[in-house]
Amino acid sequence: MPHPYVLLSAAVSLDGRLDDTGPERLLLSGPADFDRVDEVRAGSDAILVGAGTLRADNPRLLVNSAERR
Repeated sequence: MPHPYVLLSAAVSLDGRLDDTGPERLLLSGPADFDRVDEVRAGSDAILVGAGTLRADNPRLLVNSAERR
């Protein structure tokens, strides 16, 4: 049986930032990366989200692709 593992996925800007100080959500990824993240979500048992992200973004952590569901 393979060992369990944790996958960390985060998009950062060229200056190493995860977000800016503005109230709007900062999109640091493009369509290809959003598709990659969807594939990772489809193969994951759980997704951990920080409380600040949850309050600020109200993320919808569902698999978007019908084929992957």
